Amino acid sequence: MVDDIYLHTRRDRDVEAENKIDPDDGNSMVCNACRVPIFSTPFITTVDPDDHNNNDPDVIVHDRCANDHLPPRLEGRHPLHPGGDLVLHQHSTTMPSCSRCRSTCGSRFYKCRTNCGFQLDLLCALTIKILHRSHHHRLTATRGKSLFSFTCGACGSQHQPPPTAGAWLTVYVCSPCDYWIHPDCARLPNAIVLTNDNNKDEHHHPHPLLLTYSHFYYYGHCRICSRWYDGEYENSGVYVCFHCRYIAHIKCAVYADPHQISYKPVLIRDAHIPNLVHLPLPNEHTSVMNTILTNYVGGDHITTVTSTGSSTSTSIDDHQSDSSKLFENNKIHEHPLIFHEDHNHNPAVGVARVCNACVQFISPSDPFYTCANNNNNNELASSCCRDFFLHICCANLPTTLITQHLSHDNDNHPLSLLSKVNNMFNMFRCSGCQRQCNGFAYACVKCDDYYLDVVCAFMHTSITHDGHAKSHILHSPRLYPVRHMPCICCGDEIEKHKEIGYECNSCRKFSLHVRCALLPDTITHRFDRHPLKLLITTQRLIEADEHLQLVERGGDHQEKEEDEKIMFCEVCEVDMDDKYWHYGCKVCDQYFHVDCIPTLDRLSRIKFGFASTVHVTCHDCPLECVRAVSVDGYRCGHCQVIIRESDIMAFECSECYFRIHQDCARNLIKY
Repeated sequence: MVDDIYLHTRRDRDVEAENKIDPDDGNSMVCNACRVPIFSTPFITTVDPDDHNNNDPDVIVHDRCANDHLPPRLEGRHPLHPGGDLVLHQHSTTMPSCSRCRSTCGSRFYKCRTNCGFQLDLLCALTIKILHRSHHHRLTATRGKSLFSFTCGACGSQHQPPPTAGAWLTVYVCSPCDYWIHPDCARLPNAIVLTNDNNKDEHHHPHPLLLTYSHFYYYGHCRICSRWYDGEYENSGVYVCFHCRYIAHIKCAVYADPHQISYKPVLIRDAHIPNLVHLPLPNEHTSVMNTILTNYVGGDHITTVTSTGSSTSTSIDDHQSDSSKLFENNKIHEHPLIFHEDHNHNPAVGVARVCNACVQFISPSDPFYTCANNNNNNELASSCCRDFFLHICCANLPTTLITQHLSHDNDNHPLSLLSKVNNMFNMFRCSGCQRQCNGFAYACVKCDDYYLDVVCAFMHTSITHDGHAKSHILHSPRLYPVRHMPCICCGDEIEKHKEIGYECNSCRKFSLHVRCALLPDTITHRFDRHPLKLLITTQRLIEADEHLQLVERGGDHQEKEEDEKIMFCEVCEVDMDDKYWHYGCKVCDQYFHVDCIPTLDRLSRIKFGFASTVHVTCHDCPLECVRAVSVDGYRCGHCQVIIRESDIMAFECSECYFRIHQDCARNLIKY
């Protein structure tokens, strides 16, 4: 029985597939066949046929060390043994030694068919190629006695031959790139903590430093040696604190004089990384803002300025007001706000509450603010006051961010909080997620037309996601690589400097838009009585391949028909491409594109209704912004042309049954 879960990946990528196990496990796990660490290489787990008691069923081998990839016979007289052909053997109980290097052979080795006693382990008999996270090509594991000195591609330092005469050394080489890795650097700790054991406080850092390589293009001065590091031009790794942009050369942090620098290796899964958020959130009613602001630690290049003008980098929760009193903040609303703690609200009955700041649902269990004028049944209260809701955390947002933001090229430009953007229809395009929004915005006071919705403004630089390995840290570098990475969720490219995206720090094949990273794990939809589950690409591929194996083992005709069944979206009725993430209900066998779900689509950051009203010259009543699909087929009250779903948005007076195109409203708007 073969479990090839770690072979599954996006099949249309140029970069070769990598496994998704914990990088620390990749360093410690060894291929049973060749005795080389797994690293980032795809691998296969099989059941040991000699383990009749099933005590240790997992036999791990590299993908190319599996039986179907190994030649059963090395014919034509191997250069190391001209005496006869070598035949593949496995599962020997005698633990033979390689006749060349004297190392213990792995579970697969080659032995002379004449029983002369000559045998070779896989590393000496064949060309073994592995994947390592430091390089985008397969590396050849090369073993020799008198290897010359070389510059290691991982640490950038010169490594000398072993001091012991006749000692064997295994290095990893990419010949086309002239890229070499020393075995010590190949198994560097993936996370370290610099300690002050030697009372060198100037080198101590409180946060873990994660090992990363030049595909992130970090740059800055090494905090230990003060020399400049530029990841775009230096083909070597570096230790980085994602939270503080603390950079240390590998040779400075790990190979320095222990009397000067001391460090402690830590497992990534045990490292306490500041502001690390685990996604996806459980459902669409889980507050994104509350999640990213709870226990927010100052950093991520953000300094907050409160309404009193004081600078701070502490938790934003510290600024929450006394919820038992009326809350006044003219920066976010013209009227006082009143606190509510309604644990009995059922979003399935009536209209769910949507926060005016982040344009996210307010969970039934969460307290919130509303406008006091509306709560006092003030007939003069404006329409927007009747639909004004705020999360507690969104009512306490800082008025200014002095930031070096993820999607902002300019250093330390202040971003000012706006409750309404003075644009047409009070809408703006978020520079972080590239979606239209009419919630609160942070606007750059020095750059024209640079806005961030409040979610993107506070998104952390580091996340983990269930769509990838939990110990793989996804980081959003301030500067993207030259190549534009395609998003694993939607397939669209993450554009350099134009939007926020996350890339895996451990492998080269996983990247996400911020809008895709924030997709909830489950959502509700009126087309299905069950919660819809976010179906991630690898999950679908694994299930499809497992079903295919079942069919190939003799499944019935019905199973073959199910295997050939084409999925389609229940909303748009277009075929589903299971390479991309989508939502589905396995009970009802229904599937949905992400962009076909209103709470997640390109208009999901727009609060429709009272929150977005305009006055036009051709109608006396205020018009509410609505989705064009809700008025599809009606004639525009101005131009008399039919409104279509493709118009995206429109405006409506529900009392007068008056509808108008968005473009017509733009030309007739009253200021």
